[in-house]
Amino acid sequence: MKKQNWRGERGAIMLEGMIVMVITLFVLIWILGLGFVYYQRYITTVVTNDAATKIASTYNNIDSDIIMGYVNTEALTGRNLYRRFSADTLHGANEDRAAAYVRYILDKANFVGVVDSVDVELELVLDSVLRRHVELTTTCTYNTPFGEGLELFGMSGVKTYQVKACADCTDYADYISTVDYGSAWADGTFIGSGLIGSITSLLNTCVKTYNHITS
Repeated sequence: MKKQNWRGERGAIMLEGMIVMVITLFVLIWILGLGFVYYQRYITTVVTNDAATKIASTYNNIDSDIIMGYVNTEALTGRNLYRRFSADTLHGANEDRAAAYVRYILDKANFVGVVDSVDVELELVLDSVLRRHVELTTTCTYNTPFGEGLELFGMSGVKTYQVKACADCTDYADYISTVDYGSAWADGTFIGSGLIGSITSLLNTCVKTYNHITS
């Protein structure tokens, strides 16, 4: 009789242990799936912000390396002088560059097959005559790892995130030109070349013409 009771207790312990292990396994899978959900949301935000910054800093130089920002001499000297007024021709190329960069980084930062679809939209906003900024919107759908565990708890295993990032456009060529212009003024190059006198004469002529017309 004692032997039968011992076997019964042993069987009950094994059954209870199995139930606890199964529940623990389900909870562990759910925790892992939830961790990937937060990771995917974080990596989407970081990559979108980074892509917006890189596109904004190389917007006028579409041949530059988007990661390092390197521009060769030929591309820098052969750029369109009126590039600020031909934004439509740059928009499509920069949107393709941004989309390729975002897809590449997201694929590298996730397991194979996790990234289902990526849609990237780029918009150039004119703040003033000489100031612009880009708005980059990324919409990404993920097949969350351990998503089956999330579905057991009523959560979806497929997540879609939309992130929007903004960055001011900075043209390094304009910055270099401004610095060189300031250096030339400081060294007296323009004053010695008679540029100041030419500008003054032109302004005086314009003023005289205006006065003549109004009188």
